[in-house]
Amino acid sequence: MVNKVKFERENVVRVASQLFWEKGFHATSTRDLQEAVNMRPGSIYSAFGSKEGLYSESLKDYTVQMKSQIDGFLSSSDTTLGGLRAFVENVVIKNKDCSPSAICMLVKANNEFADKNSSLYELSLDLAAKFEGYLTVLFEQAIAKNELSDKLTAIEYARFFQIQFTGLRGYFNRPGVELLAQPMINQMFALMKNL
Repeated sequence: MVNKVKFERENVVRVASQLFWEKGFHATSTRDLQEAVNMRPGSIYSAFGSKEGLYSESLKDYTVQMKSQIDGFLSSSDTTLGGLRAFVENVVIKNKDCSPSAICMLVKANNEFADKNSSLYELSLDLAAKFEGYLTVLFEQAIAKNELSDKLTAIEYARFFQIQFTGLRGYFNRPGVELLAQPMINQMFALMKNL
């Protein structure tokens, strides 16, 4: 029974994550959540404490899923940069239409909360910092393997990557620019190698 409850909980979090990612926290009503996860409000509150609690778990799960995706591409690539490039191509080109939003859920969360003192805003900052730390470790590996110059620090590469990736995702939300995707990804990685 415990495994069934855990599976259902994970499924609820994943479904809610997709809804929150698409609509944002504020635009997602309790009724939207009820319909998406097929639970009554009392069950949602019993399991997660509140809409905020479910959002918090969804945001954490999104971060884990993103890292897991990157790790998968890294494991099937000979180089760190090759794995990161495959990840970017997958998100921006291959699975663009599979995401509920063109904007990263962490970026969306960070920009959504007007109350900069809210716990959800703080959580979005914390998760973004941890994700940047994860990327920094990857870029340390790339520098150590001579895939990148050591003129910049690993964190500087991680920041450059995040800015470029976020920009690409936002740009390719526009219609009629699909043919520019691969050349712009090529340019992103060429720039990184020349920093």
